[in-house]
Amino acid sequence: PLKDQRSIDQRDDYWYDYSLVNPPSAKGNWRTEQSFWAHEWRVHGTCSENNFNQRGYFILAKRLMFTYDLTSILFNPKNAIPLPWPRVSDVMSAISKSTQARPELRCHYYENSKILVEVTLCYDILGKRVINCTRPSVWIC
Repeated sequence: PLKDQRSIDQRDDYWYDYSLVNPPSAKGNWRTEQSFWAHEWRVHGTCSENNFNQRGYFILAKRLMFTYDLTSILFNPKNAIPLPWPRVSDVMSAISKSTQARPELRCHYYENSKILVEVTLCYDILGKRVINCTRPSVWIC
């Protein structure tokens, strides 16, 4: 668990755990208040624990989140994505052209159609450069 309130607040400014009734606290019960983030660290962060502690990992994740403005990429008229129902290949092409790497698109079924719910960009272990995403996912579009 993050032990100082400043780190908790900085993390939750960008990735709030909406399952909590009250905001997390450094003095609160970390097992319930930070269980989501403990899970994220175990699943995603531990591959880089030789390079980053938990706080460093979340600081890096915040920085990487703002490296590319995906909204601007997707709605840039130069990318000619047909709206309102773009094809997966159009979205992949626009993002790949801007980032020079293949993203991972995650979809869910909604009323018998797939809808895009998440775009993942993959980075090297130090977070220095974006790389092609290769991990298969059950959410892939």
